[in-house]
Amino acid sequence: MNTLESRLRAELRAESELIRPGGIPPLGLPEPNGRPAARPRAVGRRRWPSWLTPVAAAAAVLAVVAGALIVTHMPPGGTARRPATGTAYSHLPPYYAVTVSGNVVSYASGGTQYESQVLGRSVQIRVTATGGLAATVRPPGQYNDFVVMSGTADGRTFVLGAERYWGFRGAKSPLSGALDQAAPLRFTVLHVTPDGHVHQSGLSLPFAVRPGQQPSIALSPDGSRLAVAYGGGGQTAIVRVVTLATGQVREWQWPRAPWTPLVQPQGSWTASGRTLAIHQWYVARGAAPKVPSTGSPGDTTLVRLVDTTAPPGAATPGRLLTLRAPAGLTAPWGEFITPDGTELVAIAQTDPGSALSAGRSTGEFAAYSTRTGALVRTLSRWTWTRGRRLAVDQFGAPAIAWSDPSGSRLLVLQPRDGVNRLGVLADGRVVLTGDDLLPGRPEAYARLQAVLVDLAGVPPHMTW
Repeated sequence: MNTLESRLRAELRAESELIRPGGIPPLGLPEPNGRPAARPRAVGRRRWPSWLTPVAAAAAVLAVVAGALIVTHMPPGGTARRPATGTAYSHLPPYYAVTVSGNVVSYASGGTQYESQVLGRSVQIRVTATGGLAATVRPPGQYNDFVVMSGTADGRTFVLGAERYWGFRGAKSPLSGALDQAAPLRFTVLHVTPDGHVHQSGLSLPFAVRPGQQPSIALSPDGSRLAVAYGGGGQTAIVRVVTLATGQVREWQWPRAPWTPLVQPQGSWTASGRTLAIHQWYVARGAAPKVPSTGSPGDTTLVRLVDTTAPPGAATPGRLLTLRAPAGLTAPWGEFITPDGTELVAIAQTDPGSALSAGRSTGEFAAYSTRTGALVRTLSRWTWTRGRRLAVDQFGAPAIAWSDPSGSRLLVLQPRDGVNRLGVLADGRVVLTGDDLLPGRPEAYARLQAVLVDLAGVPPHMTW
């Protein structure tokens, strides 16, 4: 059993009381005028960093079962509340969301029991400081897999997007467990009140987004706007920013783009909500999971910064930056724009594929200028070595999880001696204990450290 499988099984055993809410009204936004059945997701509908390649098969997802919307500790009839104005960057968000896997197809054929899982069968909202469970949410209606999610800077508002897989249609039916490409994503809004209760509602966007369009989302720090990126891969690449209170949409398009626009659930917006960072993701449909490639020579990554407040109609949307890898390392990935908008912090490392087979990998967190794209400095170097006493399936999983306003203090997951350790990066070193940003309770620290392993995936399985 590998690390991802262990986490999936552990999460399935997590106990939580589920209270079924009654009659939750959808939040409708104004409507403007405005593919054959997929193979199972295990063959690579979305991509993960290449250090996840050996465990991607364990994350095979087929689907079925009409999922009722369920929330823990939520009074019936709850509705979404507007987040408080302003953003909070002085401390870690008080809550985070993490997906929980679950069976969606289970049947016996020829004396053999077949079971399939999705990674986002439900989502748990947990308390950062204690690791305690605040709520458990399941996809609405006949939907059964949360595939995108994002949260606000204050850690109290979340948007989740669900997709639908076909249920059991017979052991020999090609539709059993196939992704329903015709079903647009359905969105849910969650808000955590000051007393820790979770309220929710449906969210209707004024446009449809389908799973085959490789969607990703990023909620603005104050929760007032939602960035939705999708398309590309030879078709039109589209980024839309929706003002949730009014349904107003700002849109940017790149016709016949060979890349897919990708926004991360955290680290894509500046604190002001003005600038949005878009990764140009050269993803091949149906290919094996790997680090999002840039398609450009010389170990470089292309990131576009879009001013979401600029007048529409610009000939070339946004400013395109070319991030070059430090010597001897692969193209940077997992870019995180600092809240003040001055730098992009990214991850660069030795080739993950060869590192996994060799049992050793090195890398670094590097800062790039948002004005020129030039490498400004190396923040911290790390080395991961598979320990002799550790399971052979351990892998290095660096991640950038949070930043203070200036980018001088970062919450990171840094591989060290075969373990992905949670720490605070400042002044060129990572502090693993004794920092006021880190959860004080051992169980809260351990749980947050475990879920951050899934932060850098595409799609991610943790957000705040």
